[in-house]
Parts: sequence; structure tokens; C-alpha cells
Amino acid sequence: MKVSQGKNKTKLGTLYIVRVAFMAALLTVGKLALSFIPNVEVVTVLVIVYGSALGIGYVLPATLIFCAVEMALYGVGTWNVLYFVFWPLLGIAASALKGRRLPVAVVMAAVSGMLFGFLDAGITTLFVVGKLSTLDLEKYFVVYYLRGLYFDLVHVVSSAVTVGALYMPLVGVLRLVARDAYFKHALSTRMASLPYIYVREQREVP
Repeated sequence: MKVSQGKNKTKLGTLYIVRVAFMAALLTVGKLALSFIPNVEVVTVLVIVYGSALGIGYVLPATLIFCAVEMALYGVGTWNVLYFVFWPLLGIAASALKGRRLPVAVVMAAVSGMLFGFLDAGITTLFVVGKLSTLDLEKYFVVYYLRGLYFDLVHVVSSAVTVGALYMPLVGVLRLVARDAYFKHALSTRMASLPYIYVREQREVP
């Protein structure tokens, strides 16, 4: 009995690692697939769906792996700090949705699009703190933010549209997959315990 339970735990651990790795890979592939369209991406909808359907335990490691892979692919820059802050926080916020409230998910996507640009400008400004006066830093932040405002608006609209179209179907699919895996695990655990139960009951018969 203990051996079978140990094997089931090992299988569950392996399944968890495979799922997280696949989720992170899908984030990277999705980003690359739309990289030719400025500020149009599917990472936002995937992170929100991961958080909503599977929770922090899955979305947090998946987003951190995604950020690490992006750094390995494109090198080190100010955007690395932005990624490691923004995507995990979006996933944690999305985990509160619990796969419901499509309008809230759309608003979250739109707000995150604007927040992405704001954080980008703020983090980039922090990297030049030692070179500019306080007044010049304020001007630098405003100019940098306004210069990218058009791209932020494109990001907001595209994220809201993709989340509006894909959020509920993707959450439904992920929940079905997770539920199916749960029942398979429960069934395998029960079946593994049957011989033990049968032998024990046979021995207790007078």
C-alpha cells in the first residue's frame, strides 16, 4: 500500500513538472508566433487563463520560467526586471478570478496593458537615476511614457479582445483536463489499493 502511494505521488510530481514546463513553453511559443505584430500578444490571455483555471501553484512557476527563457533568448536589459515583476503579479491577480467573471478578466487585461507601459517607463527611468537630476527624471519619465503611449493603447485593445474571445473557452478546456487527470489519479489510487483490501478482508474472515 505504501509503495503504491509513493508511486502515485511520484507520478503526480512528474505530471506537475510536465504541465508547468508545457505551460511555460506555450507562453514562449505564443509570444514568438506574434512577435512580428508590435504589442499584439497572447501571453496576457494565457497567463490570466492559467491563473484562473489552475491557480498560483501553476501560473507562478510557469511565468517565472517564461521570464528566464526570454532572458536567455534575448539577453539582459531593463525589460528583464519588468517581466519578472509584471507577469508573475498578473498571474497571482488572475488566480483570484477562479475561472469566472469574463468582464472582470477583460478589464484586468486592459488595465494590465496600460500598467505594462507605465511600469516599463518607471523601471527604465530608475536605471538612469544617477545620471539625471530629480526634475530631469520626471521629464524623462513623462517623455518616455508618452512616446510609447500609442503602443500601449494597441496593447490594451488587443489584450482586451483576445481575452474576451479566448478566456472562457480556454479556462473550460484547462479545467476539463485538470479534472480528468484528477479522476484518473483517484481511480488508479483506488485500484492499486484493491488487492491489499481484498487480502486483508480475506484474512479477517473467521
